[in-house]
Amino acid sequence: MIDEARLITSSLRVADSAWGADAASASRADWVRLADHADAHSLTPILYSTWADRIPESIRDRFIRAYRDNEIRNANIKNELLEIHHLLDQSHVPHLLLKGWSLIDRLYSDPAQRVLYDHDFLVPEDCAQIGHEALLNAGFRPLPTKDQWIEKHLPSLWRNDGYKWDGYLFDPNYPRPVELHLQLWETHWRGLDVHPLPDPFTRAQTKTIAGVPMLVLSDEDTMIHLAMHFAGHLIEREARLNQLLDLARFMQLKESKSPTSLNVREIDSTALNWDLILQNTNVANVTRFVYASFFLAHKIFHSSLPPEPVWEKFEIQTPPAFRDWLTDHGEYDVLTSNYRQRRKGKDYELTFLAARSLTERLGIIRFAAMPPAAQLMAKYETSSRAALPFLYVRHFVERSVEYGRGHSNPLTNFIPNFDP
Repeated sequence: MIDEARLITSSLRVADSAWGADAASASRADWVRLADHADAHSLTPILYSTWADRIPESIRDRFIRAYRDNEIRNANIKNELLEIHHLLDQSHVPHLLLKGWSLIDRLYSDPAQRVLYDHDFLVPEDCAQIGHEALLNAGFRPLPTKDQWIEKHLPSLWRNDGYKWDGYLFDPNYPRPVELHLQLWETHWRGLDVHPLPDPFTRAQTKTIAGVPMLVLSDEDTMIHLAMHFAGHLIEREARLNQLLDLARFMQLKESKSPTSLNVREIDSTALNWDLILQNTNVANVTRFVYASFFLAHKIFHSSLPPEPVWEKFEIQTPPAFRDWLTDHGEYDVLTSNYRQRRKGKDYELTFLAARSLTERLGIIRFAAMPPAAQLMAKYETSSRAALPFLYVRHFVERSVEYGRGHSNPLTNFIPNFDP
């Protein structure tokens, strides 16, 4: 699989990408396996757009279908985005569009290249319920209870209308969840000493998105958010290469002296304020995760790195054990990642490697052994806090069974000899 993964990513590099050097690899590739991997990483449409007639005839129809269905899907998403934006405006709910169509408009010349899954907005906490009610009144309905313990956004909503998914990843009719975020990531994520990004609304900027003016994160905050988005999925074992490609293309757009190599619709080479990026990642205590994403985007897609003095500060804020893992295993891990086949305990291993203090390591252990009360109450579908002692007992029993026969506890392998 690694050869097919490298063929995929080498053709999508934001600098020095070329098919010629990979022609021999393409002739030897298992194209069915390559297409499966591209599907899982949401890259099939952009690969069709990039490779065109170089795709073998025997599998070309699969790539064409993915591209054309995603084109229809994104047209639906664009119309829905405009409707949601209008609903929130009419309800006087300030909102920043996160990722989504703003990435298409800025980073991709063809909307069909980028696969979108949901609509994410950052809203002030005191207005969030108003926006939620406006969506409910417009016919959006709660998703099933999966992950309702998450605190960074209100419960997800969508218009399902009886739709049943058949497993096809580019189905134009797949309903899109809407998430109103209160924060960009979870506070004290996985027991770590992680804090919210300070005051993103004060730095927000207006961009023309889907043809209308919308508020989005500042470029500096967008860079941090894209990096944290990928790093979060990396730790949780759900990383997809399209998430890292977004970061690489945004980095190249902002930092390259020749951003036209990206073939984007709008050139934007306004200089980033790297001191502000470093300051805000330090305040939120997420510098190590942003470092990880920058490192991997550079390694896999050849994007630029921050200026050397800034990069050195990122390195200093990242635990050596985590840096070593990224250097020795990071690229292979991302290229071969499969969210359908997660390795038990790997999420805890990476969280421990990224921990910066004994306090954080103890927080990770507490998170594993005693998850937040709200998480357990959502998991077991109860609103009774009186039931919490019984829920914890049930949780401990289930964890013991999960890591029972043939499965070691994911924490015990990393506590004794941890290198700070």
